[in-house]
Amino acid sequence: MFYDSRIIFKVKPVQSINVPILLLIRFKKIILMTYLKQNKISMITGTALLTIALAFGGTVFASHSFEAGVKGDSLPDNTHIRLDGITLAPGGVFPLYDSSPNYISGHFLLTAPCEPVTEGDDTYRPTVSVIAGHIDELAENTRMDSIPLFYINTVSNPDANYCVFHAHIPDPLNGGAPRATDIDLINLTDEDITFTSGHIVDINIQQVLGNIALSPYTDGPTLNVGPNPVFDLNDEDHTNDGIGHSSQS
Repeated sequence: MFYDSRIIFKVKPVQSINVPILLLIRFKKIILMTYLKQNKISMITGTALLTIALAFGGTVFASHSFEAGVKGDSLPDNTHIRLDGITLAPGGVFPLYDSSPNYISGHFLLTAPCEPVTEGDDTYRPTVSVIAGHIDELAENTRMDSIPLFYINTVSNPDANYCVFHAHIPDPLNGGAPRATDIDLINLTDEDITFTSGHIVDINIQQVLGNIALSPYTDGPTLNVGPNPVFDLNDEDHTNDGIGHSSQS
């Protein structure tokens, strides 16, 4: 393990990867890419999904079925990640948080490069996509959705490529995954996305809602990913306020 001022990384030594494991990884890549081609899922999204699976699961996947999770329903946790200096290539993924086997509720904050939702719009969305859900060892138990975001225009500066977004996790009423153990950044564009000074992610986990092994997703893999749906409580268009929230006056 080595430490960086921005985030802690866990690194497995290369010596631990033997030939059977490498064959297993290659086999999983072949199976996943075959599925993507058969189901006409874009290769950028498919490559990103494979990256997520390997990043969270490592070289050999474990099973959540034997993980007990936390006792009670409290898992207070705050994760703060500086993004400055990081570049995501097309299809690139930055895993942010994994609470498996616990699916959780909490608050998500992102400051990132941004663009208008539509040309001339005063509501902005991040150029990077934020997704949440669960990556499982079994493809049929995997689901990842784009997180519904709220644009905070009062502290954003689009001219400086700096926008602030909040999200509630989970937020199924607005189209988010109902059970989230994994949160990632993903570049679904065809260009590099580079983060600069002031771009951060802050995740505040407030409560454990259950054990994903006891309430798994089925009929997957399900990938509802793309540019994030963005709501704005501060503009004059109240049709984009989202469900379950009232506009600010």
